[in-house]
Amino acid sequence: MKLVNLTGQLEYAVLRAPCPLAEIEITGISYDSRETKEGELFVCLAGSRDDGHRHISEARIKGAVAVLVEKLVLDKEILHIPEGMAVLLVKDTREALAYISAAYFQYPARKLKVIGVTGTKGKTTVASLIFQMLEALGHRAALMGTIGTVIGEMQIPEKNTTYESFTIHQYFAKMVEMGCEYAVMEVSSQGIKWKRIEGIEFEIGIFTNFGEDHVGAHEHASIAEYRYYKSCLFRHCRIGIGNLDDRNCGFMFKRATCRKYGFTTMRDGGDHILAASGISFGMEEEGPVSRFTADGTEFTMEMPGMFNVYNALAALQAIRCLDLDISQAAETLRKAHVKGRMERILVEKNIACYIDYAHNAMSLQCVLTTLKVYQPGRILLVFGCGGGRAASRRLEMGKVAGRLADMTIITSDNPREEEPMQIIREILEGMEMTKGMYLVEEDRKKAVSLAISMAEPGDILVIAGKGHESYQEIGSMRYHMDDRELVLEAIKKRHQTESEEK
Repeated sequence: MKLVNLTGQLEYAVLRAPCPLAEIEITGISYDSRETKEGELFVCLAGSRDDGHRHISEARIKGAVAVLVEKLVLDKEILHIPEGMAVLLVKDTREALAYISAAYFQYPARKLKVIGVTGTKGKTTVASLIFQMLEALGHRAALMGTIGTVIGEMQIPEKNTTYESFTIHQYFAKMVEMGCEYAVMEVSSQGIKWKRIEGIEFEIGIFTNFGEDHVGAHEHASIAEYRYYKSCLFRHCRIGIGNLDDRNCGFMFKRATCRKYGFTTMRDGGDHILAASGISFGMEEEGPVSRFTADGTEFTMEMPGMFNVYNALAALQAIRCLDLDISQAAETLRKAHVKGRMERILVEKNIACYIDYAHNAMSLQCVLTTLKVYQPGRILLVFGCGGGRAASRRLEMGKVAGRLADMTIITSDNPREEEPMQIIREILEGMEMTKGMYLVEEDRKKAVSLAISMAEPGDILVIAGKGHESYQEIGSMRYHMDDRELVLEAIKKRHQTESEEK
């Protein structure tokens, strides 16, 4: 593709070019100098940890023929750009990357109905439910988010909730190629802040809820900034769906021009509002279930708790706004499950274990209070906290665990560059402010095995913090570790022990 064909939506200045842009062939787009290939356009992204403007020479050595920059001075010195490269100056290289990526892949988002889900909690569950419902109703859909990308038979694991814009459009192009009609994606506040969804017109945007989270050195400067970027999604969509029971819903739609719809458990429904009534929670042999009625249809879910009623309502309202029959989604909703989001594994009859991504005080409290509604014999909790994140999270999670769990086993999560026992000690500061019972087992595998061995009929186990992740981060390395594998191995060991004792 010629360089000039990538710049149609950009405002830019050509600082240098060996020939007209219409004659420069671009074989690809790169924003990581280590992965740059011959003939590519290198886009300099300035991040919180590094700045692509430092690596232009490396990109040139790898074969980049053109570079996109947003500054000409770096560390008080004139930016050095090797000879032979075309140099384009733009106001914002992240925004530019989004537009040139769309152009490079022939604007695939325009050929899809894109549904975006934002909110502090529930993004993964809501997006997954919509995806599962669309597929069950006979529509070809794809899914992008925290637990990875699903396009037909392809399943691609990913690290970020909202991918870099180049990857988004690359996946959109694959969806179009595979005949997809819908693309359902999680949209994080940081993804919006870093301009990753710039230029995408969403068919539907969904707001699940808002709570204090993601404020820190490498996240958002303040809660106000975090909330602001959440709200920006609704300036990019045709239809906006909001949680009317969340006090921040009005703010989310304050500057939006989209058509507004909502969901609620606290008021009557209507043409634009999907309301749940007759909400109840009960126990079956394999664990808790949730029941409610909406738009004249009775729904039953294996996913427990009020927050999952809200997640279901958000997904059902999206289906409704697409002029599809939500009653036909009832069976799908009953059996729906989401990897690492209150994902249930049966230990044995009347002992259920849930794997959940709860990694802060708000989400952990939500999980534990939800399960208390079902009046289990005990709640046994296994959790730790990640390194390189706000230290205040640890004390608060310790306090929540001490108040709400009957027994907590404190263990390691993703310690990253920190010492695991130091993280555990900071959790204990919160735990010891309560009267909660606890044990410490730094080895996560042993901690899970201990919890499974302690479980008795009527108990519910919660393995929290890692959810869908299949790795543990220690230092700068990732090692394979999957909570569901740890649980299944511990169950097998429990059953073997029981057989030997008989």
